[in-house]
Amino acid sequence: MQTVFAIVLLLMICGLVVQVALSRAFRARSARLVARLRDSPQVRPVTGLPQPVHDFAVRAGAKPGSGLRIASLTQTGELRLKQGGAFCKVGAWQAIALGTPGFVWLARHDAGPVPKLRILDAYVRGAGQLEARAFGSIPLARASGPVLTLGEAYRYLAELPFAPDAILGNPEIEWRLTARNIAEARMATPAGAARVSFRFDADGDIVEMEAKGRPTLDAAGNEAKRDWRGYFRDYRQIGPRRIPATAEVGYVYPEGYEAYYRLTVTDNHLAP
Repeated sequence: MQTVFAIVLLLMICGLVVQVALSRAFRARSARLVARLRDSPQVRPVTGLPQPVHDFAVRAGAKPGSGLRIASLTQTGELRLKQGGAFCKVGAWQAIALGTPGFVWLARHDAGPVPKLRILDAYVRGAGQLEARAFGSIPLARASGPVLTLGEAYRYLAELPFAPDAILGNPEIEWRLTARNIAEARMATPAGAARVSFRFDADGDIVEMEAKGRPTLDAAGNEAKRDWRGYFRDYRQIGPRRIPATAEVGYVYPEGYEAYYRLTVTDNHLAP
């Protein structure tokens, strides 16, 4: 009996050691991506912006030639992992590059003191990555490749209202007006061109984004294209910039629009 107990105990210890090692590797990989993002170019002057786009960024407090590289946001939110699924509460931290396209988003869903779910979503140096782990160690999903890369480029553009300095300082983004109150942002990637449209309200704030046929991966890992929408609300001064305090994003399915992430920004920092 003592021998059996010793074997079980040894297996439990080995399992714990493996879980700790996997968790550390996940955190180290995330840290390397953030370090690469922090080494990205500073904002550079952008000219020829459509007037509503320029005015939005200036009103937010963005300044040309500021020498900034990164905006970092702290978020709380609700995340739906599949269509029609239940929302789970998450906390997230995100770094957004300002002088070149890029971001790293780290989210966690906790069960008491235990990290029940950790998610890494990133676009760094022209490559997209997505990874989810249970308890910080057990792999649940991992994806990369051209389809994901292009989808992550769409995400970078869609979140520009949170990073107005990138509007004035990222020359890799092309802007054009498609209607009096609608502007399209476009950028090239190794996997193709990403395009996102923004709608401005009467006060000049961006209140909605839309992208036709955003590439994504379905539950089976196959490529799919879905129309994508997001809504920005409650603009206020958060840290050094006036940005949306709340937002949501979702896909348009045959049954209609369904949000999969609702967030509240709780903090905002800028770094050179």
